Amino acid sequence: SNGLTDRPDLQKMLLDLGFKWVSSKYPSHPNSKPGEEPTEATFDGIVAAQEMAQPFVYPGGLIEVPMSPISDIGAFRNGRWKLEHFLEATRRSLKSVIERGTVFDLLSHPACLYAMDPEFRAIELICDLVNRAGDRARFATLDEIAEMAAKRNAASPR
Repeated sequence: SNGLTDRPDLQKMLLDLGFKWVSSKYPSHPNSKPGEEPTEATFDGIVAAQEMAQPFVYPGGLIEVPMSPISDIGAFRNGRWKLEHFLEATRRSLKSVIERGTVFDLLSHPACLYAMDPEFRAIELICDLVNRAGDRARFATLDEIAEMAAKRNAASPR
């Protein structure tokens, strides 16, 4: 849940191998008991966890691009959620990051997401929300997000 914060040795190793960024952090967040519908508190906790899923630079220079909760595995396999619940969590999370001007990094596994969402409703939802947000949101690659984090880090006072 804290990425490589406690592993400066791995941060250095990855930098030495030529990696500029990683996506190793997946913030802790609430989930429902398997088979139970997520509560408002669960949704609120997932949205709140988006704050801990924002890109940053480790002290040694490696960039972290965290994954946004809730993942498809967390929702469908661990929580046994229905697709509608996953869509609702995604909608609330994305609306929150759009309002704050922060990053949303969808964590999905094609075999899981496709099995539960063969019509790509989650992807359509994300595309629709980003497109409707106009200039307040845009699609970006993880490379672009890492580059923005590096620039922001270089510009911030130490």
